Amino acid sequence: MKRPFQNQRGFTLIEVVAVIVIVSIIGVMAGMGLVQITNAYVFAQKNAAAAEQVQITLTRLAKEFSAIQSISTVTPTSIAFKRSETPHTVTWGGADQPILLDGDIIMDKVNSFKLSYYIIGPVSSVPPYFTLNPVAPNQNNQRTAVIEMTITVNVYGDTPITFIDRVVI
Repeated sequence: MKRPFQNQRGFTLIEVVAVIVIVSIIGVMAGMGLVQITNAYVFAQKNAAAAEQVQITLTRLAKEFSAIQSISTVTPTSIAFKRSETPHTVTWGGADQPILLDGDIIMDKVNSFKLSYYIIGPVSSVPPYFTLNPVAPNQNNQRTAVIEMTITVNVYGDTPITFIDRVVI
């Protein structure tokens, strides 16, 4: 009598199910990896765009401040000054408000903006060759020599990034 299915080659049901499970696990891990790569790309792009906007703003303010002829009013969030015999003001209204230059928006949705004013201290023949001494807001600022600008913005995922620039006037 002949035995049915004797010497037949092929895969058992258990082997096929095991392969499907293993391929599924590998597929899920690959999919999660692609999602992480995509999220990292979006994060990098949005951070780069925010950093570029802050750098443009700091460069614009540095250009404005470098040609200051006189300063009339200063606070940690605003400055009124003359450049080319024309009065100008830079102001910031508070969290998530824009930075304004003469009423025009130069950067929107700024989390934090601070201006610090310094005078150059005594000159020395050894390092440090000079010191920066803070000047209180609304003090006699005719000797202000350095303006430090600090801007903090929230980027992708509400991650705050702080940028600092100084201008010698």
